[in-house]
Amino acid sequence: MARYVPKTYYNRRILRMLIRIVASVALAAVILFISLFFWLKEKYAQLGPDGTIRLEIPFLMDNAQTED
Repeated sequence: MARYVPKTYYNRRILRMLIRIVASVALAAVILFISLFFWLKEKYAQLGPDGTIRLEIPFLMDNAQTED
């Protein structure tokens, strides 16, 4: 005769898969943003007259700016 034991084992396979997918996407996004930051810093970093470092990214610049 089989014994019934309620709530002995919860199958949380779908929950584990969703958590792994979300964690993987978040980790990929963090790696992408960090690598993008260092690539842009290497390519577009400029030293200002007061010693500060600025990122001069052409596609984010406003064309209406006037230079002093």
